[in-house]
Amino acid sequence: MNESLNKKLAEMLGKMDEKVVKAKLNSALDMLKKGNTEDLAKKVNKMDKEDLMKKFNELDESKLKELNIDKDDLKQKISGADLEKLSQLIGENGDEIVKKIKDFIK
Repeated sequence: MNESLNKKLAEMLGKMDEKVVKAKLNSALDMLKKGNTEDLAKKVNKMDKEDLMKKFNELDESKLKELNIDKDDLKQKISGADLEKLSQLIGENGDEIVKKIKDFIK
């Protein structure tokens, strides 16, 4: 899931370098796990939620491979509690976005 978010962030921000995307995703996960949700909430709230949903819908296995993202690694790094916090931070469309993440990393 961590990798999945990296890929989605990359699409949202344009074709960013894979290392930059992974670093941003890892940073977001660290913030989420350490309870530093204020900064993460500010960043998430600046995102266009409809655009985020669109990017999630465009995500597929080939795109993950292109970004060198391992779904199994994401599954290990992200817990249900992390996803619940993320849903709350996102606010509007949070449940729907988190559902897409869960479906994607199955």
